[in-house]
Order: sequence, then structure tokens, then C-alpha cells
Amino acid sequence: MSTPPMVVVTAPAKVNFTLQIERPRPDGFHDLVSWVVPLDLSDELRVSLADAPGVRLRSDHADLPTDERNLVVRAARRLAAAAGVEPALDISLRKRVPIGAGLGGGSSDAAATLTALAQLWRLDWSRERLASIAAEIGSDVPLFLWNSSCVIRGRGERVEPVAAPKIVRIALVIPPFGMLTAAVYAALRPEDYGQPRPQPADLLDLSARELAPRLFNDLEPPAFRVDPRLADLHRRLSQDARVPVRLSGSGSSLFAIFDDAIAADAWRAECQRRLDGDVRTLSCGLRTT
Repeated sequence: MSTPPMVVVTAPAKVNFTLQIERPRPDGFHDLVSWVVPLDLSDELRVSLADAPGVRLRSDHADLPTDERNLVVRAARRLAAAAGVEPALDISLRKRVPIGAGLGGGSSDAAATLTALAQLWRLDWSRERLASIAAEIGSDVPLFLWNSSCVIRGRGERVEPVAAPKIVRIALVIPPFGMLTAAVYAALRPEDYGQPRPQPADLLDLSARELAPRLFNDLEPPAFRVDPRLADLHRRLSQDARVPVRLSGSGSSLFAIFDDAIAADAWRAECQRRLDGDVRTLSCGLRTT
């Protein structure tokens, strides 16, 4: 069988149902424990072999860099070096996951690139071997190689697949501004982390009604300090105490969870009536159609 000329892969978004930040390590980085859930919102990558050497990336998003600043290009070059391959690639990225929203779009794109190139170059590598390359690209790149609900630990490189949450819909609020992860971590204060928190294993079997008040994100206080607009949006969305609202990752996206689609759609409609911005209802897991 000849090597396929093109591989098409999807790169799903994620939300962090829980995000616990631990005290800084000697190297200055913080370990974390986070329950991460994929969404049926994905970018699409088309990766094909080219005649000329190099990695050429193009995207339908005008503001997205297509050089070494993009994790897709870094992932392609890193895997090529590890596999001893001279890259000659054309990559097309159809961007649907918002940038700077705490949804992992760039990291997911990088993981999807690794998966596509492993197929294209016919590398018989295990997922764990690819994950070691992924961890060199970014702390949360490895989790996207599993494409499932998982708990991540360390800097994000230790991935444990877990059962999907027993909820029906997520309402996702995407503000018209993004957040820089480095800025949010730089704003961390000692009082923001190190608190006793529920462990993901104790939450997996709960319904949305039971689970929602137990969700948490230790990056919320520093994110709200970095951009008061996000704090104000969270305050306005949280006026209905029956629907707890959480931040995903370092922001800027906020979300609420529901046991049925009717309740999720009603909350979304109310948000759209009162607020500016993009509000969507999505399913947990990956879209199969």
C-alpha cells in the first residue's frame, strides 16, 4: 500500500471541569491536577506531502501566525527531528476553536499534527511515545492525543483517561477578548492555590445538578485580576445561583453544565438576551458526524 498523500484530522476543544494549582516547584512551575473534558467543537487539519522541503502552514484565520510561533509548525518539526525525517509538508488549518479562550485550541492542533504525521510517515509509534514528543511542545499537548475525558497531573504531561461525565450539555460563553496564559500564571498569589479540593475520582459519577457546585478553577482569581472585564462577565452570569459558572483553563471562556438540552438552551438564550458575546451549547465528547 502506498503512503497516503493527505491525512485529515480534527482537533477538539476542551474545558477544565476542575483545575487545582499546587505550590510552585523549585523550577518555578506549578504542578496541577485537572479533569479535562473534550467538546464537540473542533479545528480541522489537512496534512499532505509536498515536493519541496519545509513545513508550509496556511489558515483561514487571518490573525493566526503560520511560522514557528504556531504550535502546528513546531510539532511537525519536532516529530520530524525525532523520526529522522526531512519534512516536506503542506498543512491547511481550518480554525473553529476560538483563540485565547482557555479551550486548548493551539495545543489540540499540535497533537492533531503529531497524529496526522504519524499516519502520513507510517510511524509505528505508540501513543505514549508520541506523548513524550507532545510534552516537549507544550504542557497540555499530550492530553489531546487521548481525545477523551481525562485527568492530567504534573505540568499536564501525566494523562489518565477516565469515564465521560454524566451530563448532557455544556453552555459555553466566549467573550470578545482572549487571555494570555502566562499573564494569568504571573498574577497567581499564594492564597489562590494550595487549598483542599475535591478529587476528580470523587466527581465522575455525578449528574450535572450534583456536579456543578463542586466544579472549581484555581486560575479564576488571577484571571479576574488580569482582566476586570472577565470578572464582571462572571459576576453577571452568576446572578442565577442555581447555575454555577466556571472558567475554562486560564480563560477567557466561561461555562455552565446541564442535565438536559432544554435547560441549556434556555440559559443560552437568556445570556444572549442580556450579554454581548458568543454563547453556544455543546456536547461533551467528540462529534462523530
